[in-house]
Amino acid sequence: MLKKGIFTSLILLLCIHSGLLAQSKTYKFTNGQWFNGKNFTKKTMYAVKGLFCEKSPATIDSVVDLQNKFAVPPFSEAHTHHLEGVGMPSQQLINSYLKDGVFYVKNPNNINFFTKNIKPLINKTTSLDASFANGGLTASEGHPMTLFEDQIRPSIEPMTGKTNRGWFHGKAYFTIDSEAMLNEKWDSIMAGKPDFIKVYLANSEDYGKEGPVSKYPLRKGLNPALLPSIVLKAHKAGLKVAAHVETAADFRTAISAGVDELAHMPGFYLFDKEHSNRYILTDADAKLASDKKVWVTTTLFSKTLVEDKTLLPLVVENQKQNLELLKKYKVKLAIGSDHADSPLPEVKELYDFKIFDNLALLNMWCTASAQNIFPGRKIGYLKDGYEASFLLIDGNPLTDFWNVKKISLMVKQGNILK
Repeated sequence: MLKKGIFTSLILLLCIHSGLLAQSKTYKFTNGQWFNGKNFTKKTMYAVKGLFCEKSPATIDSVVDLQNKFAVPPFSEAHTHHLEGVGMPSQQLINSYLKDGVFYVKNPNNINFFTKNIKPLINKTTSLDASFANGGLTASEGHPMTLFEDQIRPSIEPMTGKTNRGWFHGKAYFTIDSEAMLNEKWDSIMAGKPDFIKVYLANSEDYGKEGPVSKYPLRKGLNPALLPSIVLKAHKAGLKVAAHVETAADFRTAISAGVDELAHMPGFYLFDKEHSNRYILTDADAKLASDKKVWVTTTLFSKTLVEDKTLLPLVVENQKQNLELLKKYKVKLAIGSDHADSPLPEVKELYDFKIFDNLALLNMWCTASAQNIFPGRKIGYLKDGYEASFLLIDGNPLTDFWNVKKISLMVKQGNILK
């Protein structure tokens, strides 16, 4: 009897530690208004074994009165380099996302050397979920190699000790200059167990020749001729490919090579108003993205990277024109800020453009972005069989969008977060 009691106590402690005890609890949520993708419907919902159920189960552990408030799927950040595991303490960083209702995060170029610090704390019922690409594939001296080696590397030496140029290779990036290098390094790329593959195109129309004259150094990336081989290898390994792009030529080249996602929308950068057309998409570009069902992540916030701030009004016009074109052709859009502390500044950029109404913006943030980050999971909808994850907000976001900031309850996979 004593041994049985000890065994039961151990099991209880393990369940509490892992979050399984909370997840196994069956909830009845009453008096809630639930988002169905078009409007809000007042009904009762249940969470059973971490999943939504619209029919009453045989046993209910707890009843939660939602007080006529509004339930929406959790928010997402589909492009960030902020979730890294370095700088801000990991739990504080996680909490900073959760307080904004962000459950799903995607980092398309992280450094495993640092990210290993945060991975034990995420992808569980009591925390946020994240996917990582690890180091991206670029050309020698391409972006982001120069960024990491010449700008970031000196700042991390208090943690790593003295380093030499090249320390970030295999951590923050892999240089691929030929088919032979791709084959040689592929096993090392896969050894890091990336959730997807990130590739870099930048001013690809200038690859192997002189680009336009600029007082600002224009970035470069992979030889575009290598991209189809990389995509083929990634797809064979069951991994999707996200491409960093800057110009309209990068956009169409990446899609033609078979990538699954464009990690940026062109238009966020401009070095000279005379070259503005380099960043403007055409109807043919948008139609190609739509026909190929390629995702495009917004990254409007990336306009802060423009060196010549007098060009910002034109940059904003370029972004607006491109976004309107992508909307016209119903291209799949995900919300990602690139380097903001939260997706909220990116959402504000989208809101201020007034291209999308409140309903479209809410669907983009709650549903589309979640599906972009975790395409194999049943998330982003509040319906039978989907993960029982939602935010309860105090006002209707369809009448006042910024009610999204008035979060009074968060539930993840049937677990009420505190």
